[in-house]
Amino acid sequence: PGVPGMGDSGVPPGGLKPHTEALMQGNLARVLRERFTGEDALLEAATEMLFLDVIEDFGVPKDVETAQARYEPMLSDLDVLPADEDDAADAYEALLEGVNDALANEIDEEELLGDDACEMCERVMPLTRHHLIPRSEWKFFEKRPPAGFAESGRSLQETALLCRQCHSAVHSFADERALGERYNTVEALMQQESLAKFAAFQNKQRARKGGHVNALKYAR
Repeated sequence: PGVPGMGDSGVPPGGLKPHTEALMQGNLARVLRERFTGEDALLEAATEMLFLDVIEDFGVPKDVETAQARYEPMLSDLDVLPADEDDAADAYEALLEGVNDALANEIDEEELLGDDACEMCERVMPLTRHHLIPRSEWKFFEKRPPAGFAESGRSLQETALLCRQCHSAVHSFADERALGERYNTVEALMQQESLAKFAAFQNKQRARKGGHVNALKYAR
């Protein structure tokens, strides 16, 4: 089913905000890593292919059957296959849920900020706001704040300023609940070896504006 407020394709006519792009790419990368098998480079290529299929080509599949019919040939060509063939429909449903979750959490405010240093890779890039407690989990954490959160006077609205590549890597690393519970500071994120390696790799890359960069192979 489509997401309320979206166009016929499920994607806003003006395109997605950077936060939503980051969340969608991260969700797709995580589902592919957890529910499918394939070489790292091919899983990375599959993430980009599915992402572009949604935002530039055919929009959001209307149901799981449509998602599987569209995605299965693309992924098979890359030799990216469901880890459990008997559970293939559930794997494709998880991909569709990742897309719809990102769209459902589209943020009204403009998320692309001016150029400045990313708090993870430290490159000067156009920045996005990463909500350290994901907005989709605010109701949960209002009742069950993360450990030490209330005592330290922290707010659920706290954000970090990340480039879109680091933002995507964060959402690929863990789901929204885990990010809010255990990885709700930049310091906590950077203590994770995979994210620290990714940030170090990104730090050596040329700063670039626009385009879809999906170098998530280090975010494992």
